[in-house]
Amino acid sequence: MPKTTSVKGVLALDLGTSSVRAVVYDTRGRMLDSTLSDLPYKVQTTEAGEVSSDPDDLFKLIATSIDQALKAARKLNVTILAAGASCYWHSLMGIDRQGRPTTELLTWADTRSAPETRRLRARFDERAYHTRTGCFFHASYWPAKLRWLRATRPSAFRRTTHWISLGEYLYQQLLGQARVSLSIASGTGLLDVRQCQWDAQALELAGIASENLSPLEDGTQPFRSLRPAFARRWPELRQIPWFLPQGDGGLANVGAGCTSPRWLCATIGTSGALRVILDQTRVRIPWGTFVYRLDRRRFVVGGALSEGGNVVRWFTRGLGAKPKRKLERAAADIAPDSHGLTVLPFWAGERSPNWRGDARAVIAGLSLGTQPADMLRAAMEAITYQFVAVGAAMRQVAPRPRAVIATGGQLVHSPTWSQMLADALNLRVVVSPQAEASSRGAALLALNALGYLPRLWSTAPARGHSYQPRARIHTVYEHARRRQQDLYDLLFPPLGAAPTLPSPRGGGK
Repeated sequence: MPKTTSVKGVLALDLGTSSVRAVVYDTRGRMLDSTLSDLPYKVQTTEAGEVSSDPDDLFKLIATSIDQALKAARKLNVTILAAGASCYWHSLMGIDRQGRPTTELLTWADTRSAPETRRLRARFDERAYHTRTGCFFHASYWPAKLRWLRATRPSAFRRTTHWISLGEYLYQQLLGQARVSLSIASGTGLLDVRQCQWDAQALELAGIASENLSPLEDGTQPFRSLRPAFARRWPELRQIPWFLPQGDGGLANVGAGCTSPRWLCATIGTSGALRVILDQTRVRIPWGTFVYRLDRRRFVVGGALSEGGNVVRWFTRGLGAKPKRKLERAAADIAPDSHGLTVLPFWAGERSPNWRGDARAVIAGLSLGTQPADMLRAAMEAITYQFVAVGAAMRQVAPRPRAVIATGGQLVHSPTWSQMLADALNLRVVVSPQAEASSRGAALLALNALGYLPRLWSTAPARGHSYQPRARIHTVYEHARRRQQDLYDLLFPPLGAAPTLPSPRGGGK
């Protein structure tokens, strides 16, 4: 029997809010498809506003995904050189002195701390906070979550010695140590993104000290030496370098090849985002955008939406408008903004650009003739208009992008949504052929640190199908977007101001 050719590769983990993945990439950054293990899970939504997970259950699921990826890699005779991880930004949990969880794992979508954001806005200067941290007073970030936990879980709060992310908990369990990358730290709302250190005023707002957080690392210094039980379970990973988890959004840019301001990266999966990477010593922090770190050299500027594929699922699962493909085809056949509806697409509250966690979805203009496909089409368009608002703010730091690279399952598999995005942004949209941009980004950074892919930061994105903007449709969407903004201003005035309702017409006293 001929010998099987040995292949070198890196193990990449992708810790998402609806599934965990493990996959191996070769030294050229190509996915070894048969190694992909994608394990979905459901978040807990028992309480109003709750979107959380059990960290130990999630850890076991991640370990199982590694089992499956390595089983496939062994059949391919792959030598694993290193491991890296992508983790969704803003996750939060507490651990005690023994490293055991004191709380559930809170996701970015958990809005139970929303009342704290109103108190923060009433007492403190949000613009000054944003200038230092690149974040907002919002339930996604740690200051509001920690204040809520202190108020609602005082016993657990007192027992907690460290507040960490899912990625840190994973590495503590596997490797016995917890450090945090600048990338993950920048998504907490506690990091001074310019100085790359914990922000004293933000810590004071959150009610904790820097000693309650993991030491900061750039992300280029890996861990080694798995704990004995896992070294026995995965002998090929025993002594490899494990690079720190990084934020999934920044890694999606890297994985899609969007490593310069010439390329914006748009993602629509469960939620949505538009991001750009800037390699510069300082950056202007535009109001309305987040500003995070990829590493000590590079910023990630953009906006995040709480809605995307989750809204499509709401129509199909929540309202029972099935089958999904038939509904999406019907929505695709509807002419742009011909449905007579105006939608505020805040099913999970607003993030970019106004960061109003109290905002909720509105569908205005319903009639007896309105069909489910009309509502879905209008919701997709409304989400797209939020991308336009984010893109306008981003133009302050990335004024001349060549194109938008599309990633995320909901976007890349929907020609309708990709064309919609091109028309609304008035920019060419190019679908990325990279199936798993975030995990690929983690793999590419690990390979670059090992000396492979030295030209990583100067490569252009690989390109799939391209969608050109259409001037006539852009004009249609601009009118609809202004109508949406008028409804938003009417229903969600600035906090502290009363809604301005239209005066009744006609009639006497």
